[in-house]
Order: sequence, then C-alpha cells, then structure tokens
Amino acid sequence: MAPEDGIAPEFSVVVALDSIGEDDRTIDLSANDDERAALTRRFGLVSIDSFSANVVLSWLKPGKVLSVKGRVSACVTQSCVITLDPVLGKIDEEIDLVFSQNPERTADIIDPNEAETLDGEEIDVGEVVSEELSLSLNPYPRRSDIDPGSVELGPGARLLSEEAAQEDARESAKKNNPFEALAALKPKN
Repeated sequence: MAPEDGIAPEFSVVVALDSIGEDDRTIDLSANDDERAALTRRFGLVSIDSFSANVVLSWLKPGKVLSVKGRVSACVTQSCVITLDPVLGKIDEEIDLVFSQNPERTADIIDPNEAETLDGEEIDVGEVVSEELSLSLNPYPRRSDIDPGSVELGPGARLLSEEAAQEDARESAKKNNPFEALAALKPKN
C-alpha cells in the first residue's frame, strides 16, 4: 500500500542511518492534520482523528541489520461494510520489524524471509509506521448493533454471525470428508 513510485509519502519522517549509533535511538512521531487527511484518502477511511507512534531504532549488526520496535496508536473512522455508516476504531499495536541491507548475507542474524530490505542511507520511519497502521485496520468494520439476521441481502443470501459461519464450516467439512466416502466403498464382512 505504499505510495506510487515518485510520489512522496503522506507522513514522512526520514532518519539517516549513520545518525543511529551504538545506543538505541527513540523517536516519537505524530501526524498533523494534513498528513492524517492524506493518509485517510490513501487508506480509504472516513477519517483518522489521531495517529502517533513511538519507535526505537537499534542496530542488530551495525550498518547492516536494523531493528525497529515500538507502538502505533490511532483513532480512526471506517465505513461499516453493511450499512456504510461510520464505525469508530482504536488502533494500539506493537511493531517489531527488522530491516537488512542484504538479507541473504545476514542470514546468521535474521531469517531473510522475515527481514525487510533496507535501501540507501536512510529509512523513512513515518512510512514504516503508516504501513503498520494500514495493516492494523479492521478489514471488515461493522456496526456493533447490527443483527446479522435482520439484514436483507436478496434472494437466497444471508449474513452470518461469526459463530454461524464457523458452524457452517464444520458442517461442510463433515459432508466433504473424503475418508467417509472411502469408508462407504470398503466391503463389509
């Protein structure tokens, strides 16, 4: 969900890698009104009322492997997937990421599949926390007072509660059990 190439991130806080020494570097970030409005458009939200983060940057291997840990907090308003009414949400997520200049060469420190690529001489911590915010959003926001059974979807369609969907999945698994089909073919003595 990163901005298109050539377009500056909506919330950019660039940190030069050589400014991170042997000691951890703590950064507090808070998006202003314009940055929150731009992120709101980017993520397709109704609004972002607050967005802040506290991150600690530290080298796991100086100049090669960077750890970014911290917390992302936000108050957002999304559209209900059923009614399109506003749904308020709070984000309070821990982040724990690792960036590597060359993930294959640092496999002794971090699994290359778990490391983000660290390009150049700087890191945009604002973009990192913005992406973490987008990953923390509720993918299916729904008003809490909606009764799934009362929603008219059309002929043959119905909205299931989470419990009903799980029960349907269990029933379907029982019906489609390949071992039961094989057992029916086994000769009976």
